[in-house]
Amino acid sequence: MVQNLNRETVVSYYDEHVKNKLNDYVKINPRIEYAWKTIKRFAPAQPLRILEVGCGMGNVCSRMHKRWPNAVITGIDISTLSIQIAQKLFADDKLNFRETILLPDTFDEQFDLIVFMDVYEHIAVNDRPDVHAALAKILRNKGKIILTVPTPHNLKWSLVNKPETMQPVDEHISFEVIGKLAADTGTEVILYQRKNVWNVGDYAHIVLEKNDDFEAAFFHPKPVNATQKGQRMFSKLKSKVESIFRGYYVRKKLK
Repeated sequence: MVQNLNRETVVSYYDEHVKNKLNDYVKINPRIEYAWKTIKRFAPAQPLRILEVGCGMGNVCSRMHKRWPNAVITGIDISTLSIQIAQKLFADDKLNFRETILLPDTFDEQFDLIVFMDVYEHIAVNDRPDVHAALAKILRNKGKIILTVPTPHNLKWSLVNKPETMQPVDEHISFEVIGKLAADTGTEVILYQRKNVWNVGDYAHIVLEKNDDFEAAFFHPKPVNATQKGQRMFSKLKSKVESIFRGYYVRKKLK
């Protein structure tokens, strides 16, 4: 896709399309509603710090603020006009907006939840290493990254049939791309699910989780109650009896 665009060109594009983002807030946009359901379902139960990358005019940040009122939420966007509108509409002492891009030195604090809603596909391939390095730095242990992206066949169809909807950067987000993102950020893909928003399988929702305690948790025996112990003993006994009968069957047939 298109590479090496200067920042002014990208900012100008998104500033010119702020009206579309306002319409998404005023009217019901199925793409956003589907994404919001995934965020609610897979976000940590009580996130204390949340970051939305490419927040636009702050619609989803506002929703997250209402759902988790005790969380400190930051929305960032490259569009000057989008951030100005977001600040006027939604900013308060727990919800702030910054005109910036995500780089390793953008934040010093860590986040429990990081959201890319239809944004990651607009990050040029050459810029991904910096974004991945930033995510690896700022995602807290047990934190999650939630992404929504158009599927590759969606973008292929749009390029041919609706070229006017294509943005300055529109990268195809394949399984390999998500795998690279997970490897670079020290996370595990716990969800990859296609959604039918306007057409069959036109969007994908992806959730990655950072778990530095996985090995210790995996090999540490979990406590069990009396019922669970009984179930385990019954299962072992059942398997042993079935094994005896299978062994007898094999020996009989192979004589």
